[in-house]
Amino acid sequence: MKLFNRNLNRNFNMFFIWMFMVILTVTLTSSAPIIHKEPERAAYDIDARIFIDKKQINISVPQYMETIQGGIVPHHHIAYSMIGEFYETLEKEVDLIMLIGPNHSGKGPRYQAVGSIYMTHYGQIAPSPLFGQLLNDDDVVIADDTMLRGEHSVGIHMNFISAYYENTPVLTLLVHETGGIHGVDRFAQKIKHLIGDKNVVIIGSVDFSHDLSLEHANMKDQLTKEILKNKSYKRLFTLNNDYLDSPTTAYLTIMLLKEMGYEHQVLLKEGNAALILNRPSMKATTSYLVYGYGKED
Repeated sequence: MKLFNRNLNRNFNMFFIWMFMVILTVTLTSSAPIIHKEPERAAYDIDARIFIDKKQINISVPQYMETIQGGIVPHHHIAYSMIGEFYETLEKEVDLIMLIGPNHSGKGPRYQAVGSIYMTHYGQIAPSPLFGQLLNDDDVVIADDTMLRGEHSVGIHMNFISAYYENTPVLTLLVHETGGIHGVDRFAQKIKHLIGDKNVVIIGSVDFSHDLSLEHANMKDQLTKEILKNKSYKRLFTLNNDYLDSPTTAYLTIMLLKEMGYEHQVLLKEGNAALILNRPSMKATTSYLVYGYGKED
């Protein structure tokens, strides 16, 4: 009889645990937001944590923002909502998207064009045919596959591009900081000549102050905002990682937009990881500034 009771208790406990797990699974499945979803095949770092639900996309531009032709936007997954708002404001009927981001590894030549196919939640993104023409420039080489697999600065944006744009070719360029401002203006003019009269959006992927307390990050960001507001763009090259992770990306993006006649600048959004995560005492934060560029009415 004791053996029977012991087995009965054991079976009851197992049944209770099983029922608890079923209820927990159903609850989590029905209530958790879908922001983590793996694509069928992630060849490169698209940061699969970020999933954009097309049903939630509002293609119309919010009334408090104007349509923009490009700008500067973060690549940190914590700022994904800010990135999404940026894409909401971008011009949608375009011939080409140009995406510029930092090569965080610093390996290889300064300018590297991406010829790889990215697999996102909404299918493949193939490189623009202009990729081959860009490689004709002596300053540009094809981006290394090994480096691309861990480079999130452009990868994360492929999620948004595939969600907001269908079948629009993407010309992707990775840069690093060797050489300062030397030759960047000349390179911008070469790219403008390559683009020609195409209707293009230019996206510069930049995170701002790094590894500082919120108080110190705000101080650094204030100087950066003054430089951008005053359009003293060459001064960006005097700033280090305390201010932004890629002066070349920011400067090249702004110069390309200027070459195309888009000089009207709007600070669309600003934030910091400490505030987004509600952890104001964080010792090592990252800050985000989102700038849009268009034509004045």
